[in-house]
Amino acid sequence: MITDRLENIYKYGCLFSGIGQLIKVLDSKSLMDIKEKETYGDIALIPITSNSVWDTFDKNVLEAHITLMDIHITVEGMDVIAYADLDNESTVFKTYDDASDYLLANSNDIKTIEVPKGYFCIIPNNFAHMALYKGHIKVKKVVVKMPANL
Repeated sequence: MITDRLENIYKYGCLFSGIGQLIKVLDSKSLMDIKEKETYGDIALIPITSNSVWDTFDKNVLEAHITLMDIHITVEGMDVIAYADLDNESTVFKTYDDASDYLLANSNDIKTIEVPKGYFCIIPNNFAHMALYKGHIKVKKVVVKMPANL
């Protein structure tokens, strides 16, 4: 898990080359203007809003991806992202769905990170995670999906 202020995202381009594509988008577009899913080459930007956890919220359930990885950018509010190491701290209970690129896991060793307005969180594929976790506050965010191998 990597978190930092959005203006510093360029520093992580050497670790994840898909960030270069994201920077080009951010040079010409405000995240506040994204109202529906937008695709730019190999990356997709998906706007999400939430005022509270879902009625079906389960604090032990996390998701993970294999083909894609996420960058969560908080535009308004305070997101809370839960995470656990996929291999050592989680137990898969819904096997990987190749078409949707996700699996579900349970963990009793969940940690959380707060991602306030103006910050991002890069979620490498070795972590199972769940955003908009208990304690998040009126969140407007953009989730960037990009190939894990970029």
